[in-house]
Amino acid sequence: MQRIFRGALCGAATALLAMTGVSHADDALRVAKGASRAYSFMMLDVGLAAGIFKKHNLNIEESSIDGAARLHQAMVSDSIDIALGAGTDIAFIAKGSPEKGVGVMATNPLNMALTLRADSPIKNMDELKGKTIGVTSAGSLTDWFARQINYREGWKGKDAVTIAALGSADGTTSALIAGNIDALVGSVEGGYALEQQKRARVLFTFGDFVKPFITHAIYATNKLQAERPDVLRHFLAAWYETIAYSGAHKEETVKTIQPIINLSTDWLNKVYDVEKPMFPTDGHYDQQALKIVAQSLIDTDQMDAGTDPNRLITEQYLP
Repeated sequence: MQRIFRGALCGAATALLAMTGVSHADDALRVAKGASRAYSFMMLDVGLAAGIFKKHNLNIEESSIDGAARLHQAMVSDSIDIALGAGTDIAFIAKGSPEKGVGVMATNPLNMALTLRADSPIKNMDELKGKTIGVTSAGSLTDWFARQINYREGWKGKDAVTIAALGSADGTTSALIAGNIDALVGSVEGGYALEQQKRARVLFTFGDFVKPFITHAIYATNKLQAERPDVLRHFLAAWYETIAYSGAHKEETVKTIQPIINLSTDWLNKVYDVEKPMFPTDGHYDQQALKIVAQSLIDTDQMDAGTDPNRLITEQYLP
């Protein structure tokens, strides 16, 4: 009788462990950052280090996929559940990618800069006329900002800057240092890192004249929304809790990011101060900013005229 009881107890314990395993598996999320060395995407690392995602019962499988096209192809192929990408990535949804924007990551582009070689003779915007600017990929946020220079300056034909899509942030940096391009569009922290090495200098940040805007957003596959909406809600709650945590814990944030970004403490503190205001703690879409993003995509032939951007996003999963 005692043996039977022990057997039943072991069986019950095994079943309980099995159910617990299923529960943890259900909370696993494959999350890809849209750039491997961009400060804004490293908020994910901050939340992981602080135990915030764990607190929300999430097991995050983190990866980085440089380039908007590759990032959203991973969404199409069901290789990832959530993409941390550019606000302009709604263009992929308009073209049929099975996903939606589910929350704003960053507003005005305080994190995006135009960077030149340290020995470049270019001193202002007007001297970019006819030059070649490197971006990560066609349709990416870096591509959109390069196009904005032509659009805002009214440059066409031989006066327009030539845009070279080079595949990754490493590719654009290598091309700049080698002298194959005149400038690159990239992160402020990337520009500061090159300044720290005395290899390049930041000419200006796009946050100076592009606003209001949605620089980065969080995207979720339709499959995740349909099958595990509560897990998505937990992720978004954890994300915006991370933003609030980072805003109140500068030292811990810098300490977490420093080994990844490879900047000195002084430079990284500068990045923190510059970029902190762009991170919202609620994730809601500003309609004027969304309209500007959509119009910019229409103006650059990346989205059909008349597309309603509100059907490409949803706020139903926000905290």
